[in-house]
Amino acid sequence: MWLRQLSLRPKWWIDNNSKMTQERTYQHTPIALIGGGLTTQVLALSLVHSGFDFIWFLGPQDSQAETKDTRTTTIHHAGKMMLDALGIWTSLQEPTCPITQIAVAGTPQDTDNNKGWPLCWEQADPPMAWVVSNQDLKTACKTETNIQLSKQKIQLVSIETMTIGQPNFLLDSTGKSWSCDLVIACDGANSLLRKQAGFTVIDQSRNETALVTSVQTERPIGTIAYQRFLPSGPLALMPISTKTASIVWSLPNSEAEALTRQDKNSFEDTLNAAFGNYLGRLTQASTLLTWPLKPHFCPRISKPGFILAGDAGHALHPLAGMGFNLALADVAILLDCLQNGACSGLTPSHASVAAAYRSRRKLEILALTFATQGLNRLLTRKPGPLYQMACKGMSVLGQLPAKRLLSDLAMGGKLASAPLLSGKLRRSDSR
Repeated sequence: MWLRQLSLRPKWWIDNNSKMTQERTYQHTPIALIGGGLTTQVLALSLVHSGFDFIWFLGPQDSQAETKDTRTTTIHHAGKMMLDALGIWTSLQEPTCPITQIAVAGTPQDTDNNKGWPLCWEQADPPMAWVVSNQDLKTACKTETNIQLSKQKIQLVSIETMTIGQPNFLLDSTGKSWSCDLVIACDGANSLLRKQAGFTVIDQSRNETALVTSVQTERPIGTIAYQRFLPSGPLALMPISTKTASIVWSLPNSEAEALTRQDKNSFEDTLNAAFGNYLGRLTQASTLLTWPLKPHFCPRISKPGFILAGDAGHALHPLAGMGFNLALADVAILLDCLQNGACSGLTPSHASVAAAYRSRRKLEILALTFATQGLNRLLTRKPGPLYQMACKGMSVLGQLPAKRLLSDLAMGGKLASAPLLSGKLRRSDSR
C-alpha cells in the first residue's frame, strides 16, 4: 500500500507507443486510486478493509493548506450504515441531526400555520437521513484513514507521465515506474483524468450560484427538512439542532451576487420574505458562502482498466441533498464489483468489472440527475399557469399513498444496492 501525490501537468499523458513503455522496469500494483476528497478517502478505506492492494495518488490541490468548511452534508440512512461499517461514523466528534420529516412547497403563499405544507412525508425509526458538519466528516475520514494506513510508508511523489491502456503506465518524479491494472479517477468535477481518457461530459449548468449559510430559527425546526421551490430557485433548510438550520439557496448568478452585496439585516429580510414566517424570524448565524453550481453527468463512467467515481462522473444540483450519497453508492457498488471479480479470479481491469459497475450505477445516476434537473427547470420559473399546475401537483401527491415511496428513496439503497450500503463489509480474497 502506497500513498502518493499526483502532479497534473500538460505532459501527463503520452501515447501507448511512447518510449515510456520501452526498456523500463515497472513496479506493478492492481489498482491506482487518484484523488484527495471525501469520496477518495471513503474508497481508500473500503479497499483497505476489504484487503485490496492499491496505490493512492493525491491531487495537487491536496498539498495546499485546508480552510475550515462550515457547510453541512446530508447523509441518508444507507450512507450512514456504510460509514458506520467503515469506522467513520463513530469517529465523528460533533452532534449529528436526524431528518425524520421532509416538507416541500412553493412560495410562502402556498403554506401557512393552518394549512401546513402541501407535500410532506416522514420516517422516524430509523431516520431517513442525518445532517453532518462537513468539517467534522472530513476530520473523521482523515482520522480513520490515518489509523488504517499508519503502518504504511508514506512518500509524497508527483507523477510525471501516464499512459492509459491495459495495463496503465505511470512514471513518478523520482524516476520510479509503475504499471497498474485499474485506475480509479476520483479527482473531482473538473477531472483531468476524465478529460484525458476521452469521456464525454454533459453539462447541465444554468448559470446558478448556491448561497450557503446557517440561521437561527425563532420557532423550533426540530428534525424537519424544508424545501421551497421558488420562481427564483429552490431554497432548502436542513436542521442542525432544535433552533439552528443550514440554508442552501440556489439562484441565478446575478441575483446571488446582488444578495452577497447586501448587509446582514437586508439579507435576512430578503431571506425571510422568500421562506415565509413558518418558523418565525430567521437570523443569519454564520458567514454567507457562495458555491457556483455546475451539475453534469457522464453517459459513460467506465471502460476496462479505467473507472470514474464521485464528482468525476456526476454532479447533482443540491436541491435534493443527494450529491455525496450518490458518490457513496459509487464506492459501495464499485467495491462489490471488484470483489465479485476477485472471487471469479478476474483482475480489476477485466471488462466485466467495468461493465458491471456501469450497468449497476446507470439507474440511480440517471434517475437523480433527471429528477433534480427536471424539478429545477419546472419549478423555478416566473409564476404562471405551468408553475401553478406544478404546485397543485405537490398537493395531489401529498394525498396519495405512493408518497411512501419518497421516504424509501430518501433513505437510500433502493435504486442501488450493495452489501456496504447495508452496513456489511466483506473481506476480499485479492491478497
